[in-house]
Amino acid sequence: MGDANGTAPGLNGSVNKEELPPLWEHCIDDYRRIKVIVIGAGLSGILAGIRFTQRIPNLDLTIYDKNEDVGGTWWENRYPGVRCDIPSAAYQYTFESNSQWPEYYSTGPEILRYFQRTAWKLGVYRFTKFCHQLRSATWHEAEGKWELELENLRTGEVFTDTCDFYASATGILNKWKWPDIEDRDRYHGKMVHSANWDPAISLESLRGKNVALIGAGSTGIQLLPQIQPYAKTVDHYVSGKTWISPIGFGSEELNARGVTAGNFQHSKEELEYWKENPDAYHAWRHKIERTVNGAALITIFGSPTQKGFQKTNQDAMREKLAKKPEIIEAMEPKWPPGCRRLTPGPGYLEALVEDNVNFISTKIKRFTADGIETIDGKERKVDLVICATGFDTSLKQVIPIRGRGGKDLNEVWDPYPESYFGIFVPHMPNMLRFVGPNGAPGTGGFVHLIECACEYMIKAIQKVQREYIKSITVKPDSMAMLTKHIDKYFTKTIYTQPCKSWMKRGKEDGRVITLWPGSAIHAVVAFDNPRWEDFEYTYLPETEENCFSWLGKGLTLAQEADAVTTEYLDLVDKPPVINSTPVPERESPYLTLEERMRGTRL
Repeated sequence: MGDANGTAPGLNGSVNKEELPPLWEHCIDDYRRIKVIVIGAGLSGILAGIRFTQRIPNLDLTIYDKNEDVGGTWWENRYPGVRCDIPSAAYQYTFESNSQWPEYYSTGPEILRYFQRTAWKLGVYRFTKFCHQLRSATWHEAEGKWELELENLRTGEVFTDTCDFYASATGILNKWKWPDIEDRDRYHGKMVHSANWDPAISLESLRGKNVALIGAGSTGIQLLPQIQPYAKTVDHYVSGKTWISPIGFGSEELNARGVTAGNFQHSKEELEYWKENPDAYHAWRHKIERTVNGAALITIFGSPTQKGFQKTNQDAMREKLAKKPEIIEAMEPKWPPGCRRLTPGPGYLEALVEDNVNFISTKIKRFTADGIETIDGKERKVDLVICATGFDTSLKQVIPIRGRGGKDLNEVWDPYPESYFGIFVPHMPNMLRFVGPNGAPGTGGFVHLIECACEYMIKAIQKVQREYIKSITVKPDSMAMLTKHIDKYFTKTIYTQPCKSWMKRGKEDGRVITLWPGSAIHAVVAFDNPRWEDFEYTYLPETEENCFSWLGKGLTLAQEADAVTTEYLDLVDKPPVINSTPVPERESPYLTLEERMRGTRL
């Protein structure tokens, strides 16, 4: 109502309208234009290209990748025998179901084809620029923008691109490394790293050759059964101890089908049935994902489940290595299975006991011109050296990434890498990371967890976009409290036992810096409920004076355009019916339920 002096009634008396700033004539759903740059077009980058564009309005998206096509690790790793140790039914997007995987555990090329088909079908190639390498990333506070310096690997051109959000989708294990062994350049034969495979080296080309295979991580374990039948001899250098488990992700299905070879092909009849009956394949996916999600209890150190799992692994290894018992003495760890990334390794133990395989646990001293010399002074001459020696697990950034105040990411991650839910990093506004520190599942569905992390990112971008926020950054205090919880959680698990693991940056002891503190399903619940109070914000000019200015003039775009405003009637989430029988009869609506049930009448 007001009065002649230009005042309006308020909760605490009158408000002078002349003292109020002008109302921003803005519709609440007129979301600002926002640009996102994703680095990497593997599993996570493809997902971002699908879901970001589906859910974020007014979006400019560019995905840069250093390779020539999508696929990430499945594009880069081409060594013989490369395959996923998670059943294919559980290693695919929830929204893009492929019922025609030829094998239970599929090969790398088959997985790559799946991601390429998905990226093509759902339009990811529209936004992707290949053969582009990120050289640096710098946050500019005043503009609220990331400036990325990139190199076109085809032309050599170096240029910059800017964005509101910079999302890293390059994965955890992306930088392969040669073994730290002296005199590598002295060796005159052929040497190859498993993550940079020479296509000229075929299995057939190994016939009559003496081969050295260095490393018994997941790659070396996959390689040995492939090369053993072809090579004249294989010197397999294993410096550490490891478990080779008969129980991998989804192995219950192998047991149910009586499969002893560690994998099986789906029959034509089974594939055709699933093709014609999508509901049946959907039920199959439920079954397999449930088994994959069910391994969480083996990670609790000292639990009956964990002890039983260790005994099963121990018995299986000793049985399969009975022909060469000296191997089990050299290989069997004192720490529990799963402390390091557990690899089922179909055919690996069987290959180890073949006559043409030499298991060598003596440490390597150096390379020679013709082969490898161990610390006992013995030289073994070989025609080919395969280094299955893994990746740089330090998470040290090889390019400068500078956030708020010019802080370099390596400085922020000293003495150890940490991130909020594997996504946000302190001092790095508007930077998102797929599978960042403590963001990977130790057990459970890997792809589903990444999808849920992606939805979390979308919510954050939408919040920034809707509320005209310039930047969102996790609070250092919140990060510190989360890190403290993570460290407490892992003390009860197998992961903090004294094993050298990439989950601890290649160390025996220290923080577990890659895994989520719980199961994958546990992470899904956490991702579904963002704690926006754990973040600090800066604002754009439109909202700098009043962070609620984005509420605007009280209308939506549809109302202003006199368009449809009743979509909610088509999106009703109907509650379940509890009582299908009529309400008990009554003469008055004011009777209590108890009175009605007794048949009382007024």
